[in-house]
Amino acid sequence: MIKAILFDFDGTLADTLPYYVKAYRQALDLIGFSSYSEKEIVTLCFGKKEVDICSTLNVPEETTKFSESYFAAIKQLFKTALLFNETIRTLSKLKEKHIVTPIITFQYRWYMNMMMVQYPIDKYIDMIICADDVKNPKPNPEAILKFCTLSNLNPEECLMVGDSRGDILMGKAAGAKTVLFHPDTYHMYYNRVELQKTNPDFVIQSIEKVLKFV
Repeated sequence: MIKAILFDFDGTLADTLPYYVKAYRQALDLIGFSSYSEKEIVTLCFGKKEVDICSTLNVPEETTKFSESYFAAIKQLFKTALLFNETIRTLSKLKEKHIVTPIITFQYRWYMNMMMVQYPIDKYIDMIICADDVKNPKPNPEAILKFCTLSNLNPEECLMVGDSRGDILMGKAAGAKTVLFHPDTYHMYYNRVELQKTNPDFVIQSIEKVLKFV
């Protein structure tokens, strides 16, 4: 029996992926890498820390400049980012069913604090576990296992919902059921065939479809 649905935030509850591309492009331009396409930016940057991106580019000395530009872009650009249309309705219905709904994110705490001020979803979210809260961020299962310990739940009672390879691998490594959120518009960010090689238990195109699992 599913007692908790664990949500990734960016690209799952919030329609922020286009804004990440813009933020990364701004930071890459600043350090002299302006020729990347959107898909190349996704491959190079998504799911990676700033130091690892600069290391891949062989410019580790540019990490501070890259990070500062990237964070500044996030703080500015994300002011106009929106939740998906179904997000609040879905979270509200899950609360009615007494389902625990945490956010498990690769992002930093300062970012999530900013977004929780921006979006009216505090009352629906039981816990937020960020990259700052674990030694090993996704795809390592530590964040899910930490949530389970704090909530006195077993991984088998959890459903991990996310849009990326890391979300699915994290959920499976923890022993939870997994749901890949992949609307048709995501072909520009992710290859669905490649994502499905992670063997998610379910694939949905609308976040509201998670309601059928509880």
